[in-house]
Amino acid sequence: MADDETAVVEAVGLVVTRGGRAILDGVDVTVTQGGPFAIVGRSGSGKTTLLMALVGLLVPDAGTVRIASCTLTDLAPRVRAQRVGIVFQDHQLFPHLTALENVALAPRLAGNAEASALGRRLLDDLGLEGLAQRRPHELSGGQRQRVAIARTLALEPRVVLFDEPSAALDPRTTRDFAALLDKLGDRTQVVVVSHDGPFVEQCCLRGIRLEAGRVAAEGALSEIVEP
Repeated sequence: MADDETAVVEAVGLVVTRGGRAILDGVDVTVTQGGPFAIVGRSGSGKTTLLMALVGLLVPDAGTVRIASCTLTDLAPRVRAQRVGIVFQDHQLFPHLTALENVALAPRLAGNAEASALGRRLLDDLGLEGLAQRRPHELSGGQRQRVAIARTLALEPRVVLFDEPSAALDPRTTRDFAALLDKLGDRTQVVVVSHDGPFVEQCCLRGIRLEAGRVAAEGALSEIVEP
């Protein structure tokens, strides 16, 4: 285990059971500050359940999750969102809002008087110049994904988890997105949850592999991605 001072994410002894079956069975995960961290595994291995526990959307039956030394269950939802964010596979943008309105909504609700200016900067930084007034249906899948990232970054979380981020991307967009994830390391700790080994190899150097709700391997990517 890493020291608390260096652990951005620390999960200890996570257990989640459903219908008498262990979905997570004593999972320990430590993510230190650095490049993107991968959580890989086949369908049914427990990846999604672990993601939900790490972001605080699921309370495990046993075990604890700490983000930057703060236990998630001790944090109010709004404070928790400023510690850890998530970019869902389907993006979950508000369809009636523009890209800028989607990004600026959370900081505006948090009382940030500069929410719109912040939103514009994030959209520009993510290569969406000139698209601030478009609604989600007017954007490509890759553009919607970047709006979702900007929306998550608007609260400046210490950690951002990505749920199967390559699922709906074509090969060229996948390469570009892998490079973007690496660059996001200047803003936040990136954790990629995916079953897509070739994609993960483009953007991550370390991580864990889950099998049947347990950590089967951890360390360098070459040690966790199955051939």
